[in-house]
Amino acid sequence: MLLAAVGLPLAGAVAGELAGHGGGPLFAAGAVLGTGGAALLCGRAGRWWVVIAAPPVVLAARAGTAYLADRDGLQGRALVSAAVRWVVGAFPVMAAAVVAALLAVVVRVVLDRRADRRAGRHPDRHPDRRADRRAAPARRTDHRTARRTDRRRTAGAPTPARRSHRG
Repeated sequence: MLLAAVGLPLAGAVAGELAGHGGGPLFAAGAVLGTGGAALLCGRAGRWWVVIAAPPVVLAARAGTAYLADRDGLQGRALVSAAVRWVVGAFPVMAAAVVAALLAVVVRVVLDRRADRRAGRHPDRHPDRRADRRAAPARRTDHRTARRTDRRRTAGAPTPARRSHRG
């Protein structure tokens, strides 16, 4: 998963620099495929980490490869203006990567719920809890009803304080 999330955007950025396109289509394809693939491969908790981590990973891949490609010419003000160009140029790719990751998350959620329904499981319950419940069924009591019936039983019964007053 980590290889897809970081490796593909980095490989796309390196391929783009070597081809002379910089942040072109190779970089965009690597970033979108990497984040989408990572979101499909990871578990439930990791999906949101992939979505959140996509923009910084994409920007770091683009900026790192662009800086390494022209290290000598980028110093002082030239480095600052180049960094601004990298952020602006990588923004559409970052947005596309986040959209790809969100789309992959939605697909995984839909497929997981469909599989749970077919298997007869409730999709919002943890699998370990299901196994525990099947092994030892718990008795369910409605405490509100129990309290109400206790009040009805004791509503007319005299309490020790009432007995003394009735004399």
